[in-house]
Amino acid sequence: MTDPRAFSWRAELSRKGVHLASAIFPLSWGLGWIAPGAVKGALAASLLVAVITEVARRRVPAVGRAFTSVFGGMLRTHESGAITGATWILAAMLLCALLLPARAALCGLWAGVVGDAAAALAGRAFSSQAARTGKTWTGTAACALASAAGALWLAAALPLAAVGVGVAAALAERPHVAIDDNARVAVVAGLAAWALGVA
Repeated sequence: MTDPRAFSWRAELSRKGVHLASAIFPLSWGLGWIAPGAVKGALAASLLVAVITEVARRRVPAVGRAFTSVFGGMLRTHESGAITGATWILAAMLLCALLLPARAALCGLWAGVVGDAAAALAGRAFSSQAARTGKTWTGTAACALASAAGALWLAAALPLAAVGVGVAAALAERPHVAIDDNARVAVVAGLAAWALGVA
């Protein structure tokens, strides 16, 4: 969704820094640093905290002020009164982790955080179209490449399957629809990986 506020690289990099911090989940799982069950538990706990924060910032004025003070500059316009992208991505990652085979889940988790972030940063950095539409073909290509690379690296997907995951992630990231793109990319990439035999 296009944000009418003036673009700020500082705000965007801060936002994507928080976003990319979630890559610790697929990295820890895929590289064997932490047991899969522990990763799922950490995702569930993180989502619980996020949901509690979402409720509290609307119902407790002091929490709302503190949240806005810390994160307000990073929020998209529509997130000020709606669920944030961070909560959406945590929910999608947990869904993938619980319902998909391990390797397919890893593809979804990686695409959701790294593929989506690559789309935003590359689109802003290399295409003037970003200021007008919020989506660019440069960003779409970056999402596809980053998602495919994760499928190859973390999930040991075959090259053609990895390409399929990348294309699916990019197609999920591009449309302007109501469902948050953070969630769309993770779920679609994970399902694509599963359908392509990355299990």
